[in-house]
Amino acid sequence: MQGAVPPAAARSYLFVPGNRPERFAKALASGADALILDLEDSVPAAEKELAREAVTHWLETVAAPLPIWIRVNPASSQWHRDDLQLLLRASPTGLMLPKCEGAEDLLSFDRSIAEIERAAGRPPGSVQVLVIATESARALQRIHTFDQAMPRLAGILWGAEDLAASLGLRSLRDRQGHYLSPARQARDAALLASHACGVAAIDAVYTGLDDPVGLAEETRAHAALGFTAKAAIHPAQIAVIHQALQPSPDDVAWAAEVLAELENGAKASGRVRGAMVDQPHLKAALHIQASLARLGALKK
Repeated sequence: MQGAVPPAAARSYLFVPGNRPERFAKALASGADALILDLEDSVPAAEKELAREAVTHWLETVAAPLPIWIRVNPASSQWHRDDLQLLLRASPTGLMLPKCEGAEDLLSFDRSIAEIERAAGRPPGSVQVLVIATESARALQRIHTFDQAMPRLAGILWGAEDLAASLGLRSLRDRQGHYLSPARQARDAALLASHACGVAAIDAVYTGLDDPVGLAEETRAHAALGFTAKAAIHPAQIAVIHQALQPSPDDVAWAAEVLAELENGAKASGRVRGAMVDQPHLKAALHIQASLARLGALKK
């Protein structure tokens, strides 16, 4: 099994086209906490087999020091079954299922993976799964079915590009770069589904490759909502994402004040900065401190 960073601890997931093996080593050196080797959208139909073989060969020959995920082609595609067969030779951290339209799709995927695990003599449940759960109108209508811990599920990613295409739109951002309402609905639904399932809440990619300021602003804003990680499409985005995910100095100071005021839980309520604080605020403060500790550990 690839990688030493637990999936829930990852801050960044870097997509790498599976048909570009010359980029794999560069991606490893990017500083990303996890890689997603892509067999789907970034690979043209004529190169699907080439990409699958390149990814499989690389995983067979490289002991990667971080989690390696493989985005397979959708279950409805002609390449899906062949993509799953790579598990007979390679041992990634897990697979990413795109075009997932509700929990039943994940359960069906689980059954397919279980067959491969048995054939390969691997422990049941050893292959984890990330899902992209907002890529169509039907997916968005059915995301509410992700409401509890589920087999193999390690994280939920949302995305706006495929959703825009399914609605017949060029983009779900306005001219200022802000998300339009269907994208905001998808974002919020994926966020809530992730937390309901107790898995990583992974923010969508930021497609502005020459806009680190916009990337940082979006990452901070969505982290403030509860996203724990962000997907990336270029190595240059990784450092920006990691910096933006750091709790702000003010948040860290507030957390310390809350913990001191409530005596680390010994008091039920108190007063910080002129406002009442009680047990929900204590939980928030503990979460900020835990995030700081987690991010500090990942730097080492």
